[in-house]
Amino acid sequence: RKQRASEVRVVVSAQEAEASEQQMLAAALQEEARKDLDQVLPELEAAIAAVDRINKDDIGEIRRYTVPSKAVEKTLTAVMIILKEPKVDWEAAKAALGNPAFLQRLKEYDKDNIPPAVITKLKRFIDDPDFVPDKVGVQGTVACKSLCLWCRSIDMYYKVSRAVAPKKQALDQAQSRLDGMNALLTEAQERLAQVEEELVQLQASYDQSLAEKTDLETKIEVSSRRLGAASILTTSLGAEVGRWDALLASLVEEKAGLPLSMFLSA
Repeated sequence: RKQRASEVRVVVSAQEAEASEQQMLAAALQEEARKDLDQVLPELEAAIAAVDRINKDDIGEIRRYTVPSKAVEKTLTAVMIILKEPKVDWEAAKAALGNPAFLQRLKEYDKDNIPPAVITKLKRFIDDPDFVPDKVGVQGTVACKSLCLWCRSIDMYYKVSRAVAPKKQALDQAQSRLDGMNALLTEAQERLAQVEEELVQLQASYDQSLAEKTDLETKIEVSSRRLGAASILTTSLGAEVGRWDALLASLVEEKAGLPLSMFLSA
């Protein structure tokens, strides 16, 4: 069983080393993906914060346009494309702006599931040198500046997340392997604990048997000494009995001759 425990320890040690290596790989992949996303998340968060500052008056200012400026029209068309609205003309845009949930739709937009077709349609605006927040803010409205920033941030997030996707996939695979290794490691550790517990019990049983053996040997030795002493005593008593028998025979003989001795003395 000691050999079996030793073999299990070797297996557990190897699995621990492999799991540790896999864990370091997963951590490295996770850190790499985090760094890439950290490049765009602050910009996206800033864009959402800018959208959050848009109020009803800002929306009303945009909706009052009968014929919007180019900057306003570009901005709202880009927003409608990202929101996957079927129509992107000015009347459809004004209707969307009139929806009380319009700004909430922007803030809660599912940025991790953007259809590639949306980005393809958005490209002509992203490539337009005039479609930048500062220019849109001057040529349109302050609210349009925030909306332009949001559109560009969504586009940038999509591109970075696409670049990060293979790394996230590799991370998921590494994490899956790590989970499998940890499961095997846990099983092996439990098996080792069981074997070591059996060894402890066997050692305790052996120690008890050894103690009983030692106690028995001690008792045998004591009994042997006692038997030896008894044998000596028996031999001594046997010799003493012989002496007593001789003495008794002598006394009997003396007793028998005592009357004659007394007669002769008289």
